[in-house]
Amino acid sequence: MINSDSGGLPSASILGIGAVTPAGRNLDTISAALLRPDETPAGVLRVDDELLSDAALGRQLRRADRFTRMAAMAALDAWNASEPACRGVPLERIGMIVSSGFGPHCRGFRFLDGILDCGDSAASPTDFSHSVHGAASAYISGLLGLRGPSLNVTDFEIGFEESVRLAQCWLAEGACDRVLIGAVDELGEVMLNCASKMLDHFSNYSPGEGAVFLMLGPHNIPAVVQISATVDSRSVDVLLVDDPPRFGASSAPGIAARRTTSVSRRLGQSASGAAFDSLEALLAILGKGHVQRTVDNAATFRTSSDGRSAMLLLTRGEP
Repeated sequence: MINSDSGGLPSASILGIGAVTPAGRNLDTISAALLRPDETPAGVLRVDDELLSDAALGRQLRRADRFTRMAAMAALDAWNASEPACRGVPLERIGMIVSSGFGPHCRGFRFLDGILDCGDSAASPTDFSHSVHGAASAYISGLLGLRGPSLNVTDFEIGFEESVRLAQCWLAEGACDRVLIGAVDELGEVMLNCASKMLDHFSNYSPGEGAVFLMLGPHNIPAVVQISATVDSRSVDVLLVDDPPRFGASSAPGIAARRTTSVSRRLGQSASGAAFDSLEALLAILGKGHVQRTVDNAATFRTSSDGRSAMLLLTRGEP
């Protein structure tokens, strides 16, 4: 399948899915949460601490913070789910792209507090090493043994969409045979305080956190769902938007949809919101989402504060 909307880039096959969300980690658990009536009032949606205490990863993640744990667990789940499709692929041919709006900012503020409280010479070097945006990628590479190209994308609004586009480029040009992509963001008190000052009617929003990872392969590998970053308007079965929108309108102009919906109140709103929308789009095509009808394609749409718009198109493929 060639998607000309991405400049002629082939779409990518989704070979594995992993997610750590306020609704849970298991896809069936997340699906059940999405099926419940949307009667939850706006509020902060955090990932349960108990969900992040995986005994099997205790030693490898003993120094990791919430940001890194969410990313590592979601990446590991996507890796395990894609194992049959990745069997025999050299580890140096598997790339990784991790996007985040704000990175491990909680650990960064902790490091700064250490400088203020104890001075430059006594601040924790562990806090410093975990405060950089590549910390989660380093943990994931170590856990999975990946040796392919690795990149961290930082964008306050549409980083996940750009990660998908970059993964399509890597696969199309043959730089990688597989690409593990993901988005992760964490809630912190500083973040919540800033959001309350920047967003109008903050009480209508549901700030959230979590991580979503996908293992992607070339378009010619059979997969139930394929994904492509696109900017072209089209007709889709389901359109997922940010609601209430942080910027611009809540619907995408020029995109006709049989149904327009949102998962913001169930999974939370964050800079990585498109990743969670994509998760719901995937579940809908797989027949597990809260859209109770046959879905052949679904799209996510986001607008940014500077007028940019980004769309991801997910289509039913060949199982």
